[in-house]
Amino acid sequence: MAAEIGDWISLTALATSLFALVEAKKANRTGETVQALTHVIDASERTQTYLALRAEGSDRSRQTEHEIAELWSRAAFLISRIDQSLAVRLDAKSRFWRNPDTWSPTLRASKQISLSSVTTEARRLMAAYA
Repeated sequence: MAAEIGDWISLTALATSLFALVEAKKANRTGETVQALTHVIDASERTQTYLALRAEGSDRSRQTEHEIAELWSRAAFLISRIDQSLAVRLDAKSRFWRNPDTWSPTLRASKQISLSSVTTEARRLMAAYA
């Protein structure tokens, strides 16, 4: 009988440890997701600002476009551990901003890299991890 009680205590301790490990991994995953989505939001905001300035008549800035490309690249890297499909799209968005003149509207559409498209996907992820 004493062995059975000891076995139950051991099993309970093991289950508690496993539960704590799962919760810790979940919290870490949520932190990674928040960090990755923060980078997506930053890239989106910077892109929107640049496009608004261009619409108001500002000159094109290759430096700004390269900075935007770097933001999308960083976001792609961070989101790759969370959602590989979105990471591929964000990487394509980065490549677009490095050299937008070489991307036709058809190519952009086929890669699904519109600002509204990637923002919608990021919001879906936010809702899933909220």
